[in-house]
Amino acid sequence: MELSEVINRRRTVRDFSQNKVPFKIIEKALRTGLKAPSYNHLKEWDFILVREDRHRLALTRTEEMIEEITNELEQAFKDYENLAKDMYLDAIPKQKRMILTAPELLIVVYKPKTQVSESKKIYDLNCLVSVWCCIENILLSLAEDDVFGVTFIPKNTPGIKKIFSIPQQLEVAAIIPFGYKASHAKIIPQKEIQLESKLHINTW
Repeated sequence: MELSEVINRRRTVRDFSQNKVPFKIIEKALRTGLKAPSYNHLKEWDFILVREDRHRLALTRTEEMIEEITNELEQAFKDYENLAKDMYLDAIPKQKRMILTAPELLIVVYKPKTQVSESKKIYDLNCLVSVWCCIENILLSLAEDDVFGVTFIPKNTPGIKKIFSIPQQLEVAAIIPFGYKASHAKIIPQKEIQLESKLHINTW
């Protein structure tokens, strides 16, 4: 499959079938993730595959998760562009369910150069940029095999580190529920962007 085809088929999916993902597909995706560029060439990333229900349930309890669309939630996004509003109103009520029921759940951990809360310049966040290159490689590799996921960015990383005994000097980049797409999965269309409106030569 051509790279451009993989990129075009890569989508965010929050509704999964219960078909198991063969480990060889997961292993290939993680190896592809480890081929991403790293700011210090050390690739200080680790992965936790979460398969025990008790750990998944504990994970959902580290965050406040809304399980239905309320008037308050709709009001919070009433001034957003339609595509963004549709995405949030679809995504937020599914957060707990997808963590509990996705066939696979991956936590991506990295070693920060500087703690995010202490960062003062973009340079301090090089390690965060690197781990997201790793994450995108993983998602592209999965898409090549018709497996899709979604990146969930947690707020309560200390709670997550406690559940999984993650060393304190490390940080959680993302939680990724993934699997084969359910037949009823809702896919929010991407915004069409004309390159000419985003490309600047020499100056803005």
